[in-house]
Amino acid sequence: MHYTNQIEPVRKALIIGSPGTEGVDYLYSASTDITNIKNHLLSSRGGKWRDNEIKVLWNPGIAELAAIVENAVADYLFVYFAGHGYETASRERRICFNNADVSDFFLLNSSPRQLVIIDACREKEYPAISGIPGEEEWLPFDGYYPEREAFDNYILQSPVGKKIVHATKSGFASWEDVNGRGGVFTTSLILSVRKIQYSVLYAPVSIEQSLKKARKIIKQSGDEQEPEIVYSSGNLQVPFAVYIKSEAKAVYSNFSNHNKPRTVSRRESSNSGALAFCLILLGIALIANISD
Repeated sequence: MHYTNQIEPVRKALIIGSPGTEGVDYLYSASTDITNIKNHLLSSRGGKWRDNEIKVLWNPGIAELAAIVENAVADYLFVYFAGHGYETASRERRICFNNADVSDFFLLNSSPRQLVIIDACREKEYPAISGIPGEEEWLPFDGYYPEREAFDNYILQSPVGKKIVHATKSGFASWEDVNGRGGVFTTSLILSVRKIQYSVLYAPVSIEQSLKKARKIIKQSGDEQEPEIVYSSGNLQVPFAVYIKSEAKAVYSNFSNHNKPRTVSRRESSNSGALAFCLILLGIALIANISD
């Protein structure tokens, strides 16, 4: 599936971590979430994004963020937020930055196609949030990848539209993974694309399919949070991931073996048996001469 002279859509991704200030409410898992979401985008499943298409923002101020969001116009814009959040008494969704709390609509701009994923609580008080398991490390983009081309085609074919996804429904917290891998929602969302199977290569995995599978994973873990799409306009069809039958193994897939010294079994030469026999005869002769 290699199209010549294909138009390449403009992709942009904003990955935002807002863990709060050091202290009792600080979200240590947010940095893990940021790394894992970026790795997802760089991966084959995520569509082989280029590193220069992804902008990571850590604890940004609201003025800085406003300017960046406004200028991040693309054919497709992906935005991920890991941080604190809550709902007002009138059920308006808020996400928290270091100097202001704003509506989740603040992350929308004039891009015709946009997906916003928010891993934050929707309670009046904010416990812990965000998450993802150790994702594979991927080699930098250095050439043609059919996965990227497939994702580009899905962008070009998608009608315009916008969606905002939250990690949990109204009134619930978004919890951290007990094993320190990040938040339960983001962890489950990344795992979901590994568990969805298709009969054809590079099939699109929609955010709806990923959320459905993620809900099952979360429920099986014993957690009550339930991710949902809270806002949708138009008919966005850009997938969250593409199905990959087989992928290159992680660059560092097994750290336990990397520092082990390599051992080689000693091999004897092909005439070692004859040499041993001669040494035995020589020993017998010496013993016989001594006894005489």
